[in-house]
Amino acid sequence: MQIRKLTPDDAAVLKAIRLEAVQDSPPSFMPNAEEVRARSIESFSQLLSDPQDAVYGVFVEAELIAIAGLRKNCAAKLKHKANIFGVYTQAAQRKKGIARRLLLTLLDDAYSDPHIVQITLSVNIENKSAKALYYALGFELYGFEKNAMLVDGVFVHEEHLVLYVLDRIELPN
Repeated sequence: MQIRKLTPDDAAVLKAIRLEAVQDSPPSFMPNAEEVRARSIESFSQLLSDPQDAVYGVFVEAELIAIAGLRKNCAAKLKHKANIFGVYTQAAQRKKGIARRLLLTLLDDAYSDPHIVQITLSVNIENKSAKALYYALGFELYGFEKNAMLVDGVFVHEEHLVLYVLDRIELPN
């Protein structure tokens, strides 16, 4: 198993696994399958070229089996924040600790940026395994969004979680 940051050369395999993710778990991902299919390989290549975004993948031999992204803010007033997005592990590879190792890699990337003091993510309230992993990694609830998405006529609610890099936060006296 190898975990590495994806490059523009990985655009086609990223598109394929993103399509798999939205088909496998429609209430957990945005956009929908039709929107992913409509995106060009070049748009995925641009995502992988953006210095504010880092998408990591887990490979077993040459197959991409899991992905997760980290988006850093570039605006001066928001440089202290990053967001985790698009976390997905193929169904056959779940419950093996792969997502945990992938997220730890993402967190190491975030921690390497001295500006980042908080990392956020959103999770479908029904996704119990993902929520358990996030809470085990130290994320905490900061908000709840009712009707965050509408998927096949059903509203999906989300929890918004945050992880603070405590040694970088100056607390008021």
